This record gives sequence, structure tokens and C-alpha cells, in this order.
Amino acid sequence: MFLAHGLDTESAILVFDLGIIILSGLVMGRIAEMFKIPAVTGYLIGGLIIGPITGLVDIERLATFQIISDVALGFIAYQVGNELWLGKLRDSGLKIIIITVIQAVGTTLIVLFGLLFFTALPVALVLGAIAAATAPAPIMMIVKKYKTKGDLTDTIIPVVGLDDAVGVIIFGILLAVAVSLSGTDATGLHPWNLLQEPIYEIGLSILIGSICGLLTGFAIRTIDHTSEREEKNLDVIVIAILICTGLSLYFGASPILTPMIAGAFVTNLINKETYKIEEKTITFFVPPLMIAFFTIAGAQLQFSVLLSVGMIGIVYIVGRIIGKMLGAYIGCKLVHSKPDVQRYLGISLLPQSGVAIGLSTAAYVTLVGVNEEYALIIRNVVLAAVLFFALFGPVLVKTAFVRTKETLQKEKE
Repeated sequence: MFLAHGLDTESAILVFDLGIIILSGLVMGRIAEMFKIPAVTGYLIGGLIIGPITGLVDIERLATFQIISDVALGFIAYQVGNELWLGKLRDSGLKIIIITVIQAVGTTLIVLFGLLFFTALPVALVLGAIAAATAPAPIMMIVKKYKTKGDLTDTIIPVVGLDDAVGVIIFGILLAVAVSLSGTDATGLHPWNLLQEPIYEIGLSILIGSICGLLTGFAIRTIDHTSEREEKNLDVIVIAILICTGLSLYFGASPILTPMIAGAFVTNLINKETYKIEEKTITFFVPPLMIAFFTIAGAQLQFSVLLSVGMIGIVYIVGRIIGKMLGAYIGCKLVHSKPDVQRYLGISLLPQSGVAIGLSTAAYVTLVGVNEEYALIIRNVVLAAVLFFALFGPVLVKTAFVRTKETLQKEKE
């Protein structure tokens, strides 16, 4: 009997690890909230404790939990899309596009310019592009946790949603230029070659997300008004997000943009009452998934990379802070946003995690065969920056919502 159980030791260890991951995240999240720090920062600290600090969970085994991160990211992106109701965006849509583009391009240019004094142009180009990326996960976690409402909330959600598409285009172009400057054939600089991959990724994301969203929206509309309505809603939503996320990963579409498009279609196909039920059902299902997602992210961060980045890492972090704050301020000023939005949108866009790591991995794979030194610098700088922004970004997001008085009163007391 014991020998039979012993044959499945690997599975037992993984299940145990998952329990430790969720427990550590939950405990540290509660402790963080006691000190008025966002729970999401506590989850990340919990991950650091069981990962690089104590080694309780082996970093190699953490790769086994990638599916949890993929699914969690799908749910987060779907929730971002759920907030993109056309009735609300009809008047502000162009303003959101202007703000998103200016803050993304502005951040890229400032980081790029600053890095030119400390590293080679190809490295500066790629890091500048990655700097534009903003992590939607901690922002949405705080929005949902503190039920924020107001002008800053109405601005940041669509900006974060569009930021992925803008970031993919910037990254695709600048990575192609960086590869060409690193010694490959200069014909790769042809405009179509530069735009082909990001256009394909975004187009495919829109196609898959639209189909999934349409089918999900119509499926939800057929659910009758019974006592089991919430359960049926949850069944449909979970199936839709899993399929949508899986298809995006399989076909090379964006795992954030695709479910976000699906969520946007659904929210515009259902009525307000159904939307409230949908939101309620997701809220009950998501929390353990989010705790695992952020704790795993924290456990995968490595302090050792901080020692290898030097001034390049410092310039990247400082440049990104200046770029986000200045770019968001200029964008908001141009479209005449409320003063509080102009003042606090920038610091609310500082979180950076999964998207940036994904882009740095793509850059590493592309550049390692051309110039391994460049590839290593990019990967290490991004990992170090993610460690910094993952820990301090959520705190700044919450601070922005508190200062603009958009959190619930009980959370401010």
C-alpha cells in the first residue's frame, strides 16, 4: 500500500507545494493588509519567502505551475474586457487611445534615451520597448478588492487594456530593428517585415477573442432565470476563458489581448442585471487562483539578478517611472482629463510583471543566436525591474486610488 502511494511521489510533492504556495500567499496577504499594504504585495512577498529566501519550493518545480499562471492571466484579462462597455467608452474612446499611445511611446523614448549612455543601441531599443508594458493583474486586483469607482478607475482600465496591443506593436518593430543592428541582414528593416509579426498576433487575438466572446455572450443570454442561474453563468464563463486562453497560447496570439476581447464582447451582449450576476460569479471563483498566481510570481523572482544589472537596471527603472508619469500626464492634459487623473494615472501604470517577462523571453530567444551578451543583459534587467515594480507598484496603485478618494471609505480608515 505504502509502496503504491510512493510511486506517485512527484504528484504528491506538487500538490503539497501548491498548498504551501496558496497558504503562504494568503497569510502574507492578510499581514500586508494589517499594515495598509495591498494584499497583492503580500502575495508576492509570500512567494519570495518560500522561493528565493528559504528555498521551501524549488524554482525548477515552479515551472510545473505555469498552467495556473496562464489561466489566472486569462481571467484577469477577461475581467479587463468586461469593463470595456461601449456605452461608457463612446465619449471617451478617442481620449483613451491618445493617452495610451502617448504614455507608451513616451516611456519607450525616455528609457531608450537614458540607456544610450550606458549600453549598446540594440539593448536600449528592446528595453525601451519592454518598458512600455504595464501589468493588468495587480491593477485589476486592487480595483476589484477595493471596489474603486471614479474618473481614475474609468481611465486606467481601458488604458491597461489597450496598452498590451500598443506594447506588442512597439516591441515587434524595435526588436526587429535591434536584431538587424546586431548583425543580421538589413533587409529585415523593410516596414512590412517589421510589422508582420505584431499585426499577425493582434489580428489573431481579435479574431479568436471575438468568436469566443460572441459565442459566450449568446450562451449567457440563453440561461433562464432560475435558482441555478449563477452556477450556469460560472460554467459558461470558466469554459469560455479556458478555451479562449488555450487557443491564444496554441496559435501564438496574445494571452492577454485575446480573453480581453472576449470579455469586451460579452459585456456588450448582455444586460446590466446579467453583468452583475456574471461579475459576482467570477468574484467567488477567482480569489484562490489569484493568490496562487501572484505567490508563484513572487517565488520565481531571483535576488541574484539584482547584482548583475548595475546602472543599466537603475536607469531602466528610473526612466520607466519618469516615462509613465510624464507620458500619462501629457496625454491626460491633451485630452483635458480631470486634474486627479492627470496627477495619479502615471503612478497607477507602474506595475510590471508577466507581460514584461514574456516580452523579455521573446527577445532573449530571438537575440541569443545573434548576440548572447545583449540577450542576457535584456533578460536580467527586466527580471530585476519586475522584482522592483511587482513589490512597489501595487502600493502606489492603491495610494493613487486612496488619494483620489475612489476606494471604499472603510478601506481608508
